[in-house]
Amino acid sequence: MENIKTTGIKKYLPNIATFFRLFGSFSLLFVMNSEKDIGPFKAVPWVWLIVYLFLVLTDTIDGTIARKFNAKSDLGAFLDAFSDTVLLVIAAATVFVKFASDNLTGFQTWLYIGLLIFCSANKLSMNLYAKKFFGIANMLHSYPQKAFAVGCYIGVGLWAFIRDVPWWSVAILIISNLYGAIDEIVYCARAASYDVDFKGHGFQKYEIRKK
Repeated sequence: MENIKTTGIKKYLPNIATFFRLFGSFSLLFVMNSEKDIGPFKAVPWVWLIVYLFLVLTDTIDGTIARKFNAKSDLGAFLDAFSDTVLLVIAAATVFVKFASDNLTGFQTWLYIGLLIFCSANKLSMNLYAKKFFGIANMLHSYPQKAFAVGCYIGVGLWAFIRDVPWWSVAILIISNLYGAIDEIVYCARAASYDVDFKGHGFQKYEIRKK
């Protein structure tokens, strides 16, 4: 049975949820000062964490709505990836400037800055790479990329909670981001057509581009 594209307001619900995450990300800048001691953890930014977790939850909501109402679109996929980036960059910058900077060594500081630069450059290059081969500026929703995104969400929340950025957590994210990038580069270079929902090498087969 052929899937029927939804119409009316339901068609726009996924993008509405995505825009809520996009613009809601900036609210993190205004809720940084409500702190509370929780057991051995001092000055936990509990209001910031609640808002952050709610915004992270919308990343699941928009995708669920899109699948339920068959309202997927290239624009929606792009906005989803873009809003994820904005949320993570603002949240990570907040953690660095407000919550963890006093506890970081010089090595941790440069590693953290390197992570932000590396991941931002990676997202931009993946969009340009897809644009070059398929005319679509987007990123795959593959399992490696999703695993990296989940790791970032968990990492940023953890760093805000403990007001520190362990070097090993940053190293794990850099390695997983690099793996996801390589997986996507190989796909773009070999695939006959672009499927934003490609699951990744080892998880899904795809048609190879003819030379």
